[in-house]
Amino acid sequence: MMLSAEITTVLFDMDGVLIDSSAAVRAGYSAWAEANGFDAGEVMAVVHGRRTIEVVLEFGFSGDPEGEADRLERLIAERAVADNAIEPACDLYRLLDPERVAVATSARRETALSNLRVLGLDHPKVLVTGQDVESGKPSPDPYLLAAREIGAEPRQCVVVEDAPAGIEAARSAGCHVVALTTTHDAGELRGADLVVAPAGLRGLLAGLLPST
Repeated sequence: MMLSAEITTVLFDMDGVLIDSSAAVRAGYSAWAEANGFDAGEVMAVVHGRRTIEVVLEFGFSGDPEGEADRLERLIAERAVADNAIEPACDLYRLLDPERVAVATSARRETALSNLRVLGLDHPKVLVTGQDVESGKPSPDPYLLAAREIGAEPRQCVVVEDAPAGIEAARSAGCHVVALTTTHDAGELRGADLVVAPAGLRGLLAGLLPST
């Protein structure tokens, strides 16, 4: 299956696409669970693809959930290292026209900015975080906002995702979707237009690279 020729813009998810944050997420959430008397397994069972604020609220932090989400994400962000980069996706990010690249992540803004610094990636033209939308993935809000802010119609955008919730968000927004097999098996990513290993991403989107 080929991607549509109308695609002009790439919207990257971050965790599981640009950075393998799985170890940092497990360590950060486990430390948070232990500090607050929660079972780490129960916490980890609900975190993937969800905004930190949603996890915090689910576990009863109603007094200052925003502050608690910030503290939790600092635990995660401080554990991210350059070796966590998903190099094929980061290489493509660097090669694309910056005017046609956005990032839409469930992470909070400071975590997203920290991850970009760790990866050595320039700030995208548009960065949508979990704090910028009313509803996170699988709601289409993050990708609708990213497309609008970058000045593209959703049908002109291809989203690079790794999780079913993100795929659902992108499809509901009206975007095309390429899924990477970094955090889920291919069978779990059937909602995407195409499913590839990270090494196949550049070749798949080579037509969007600026000519040299």
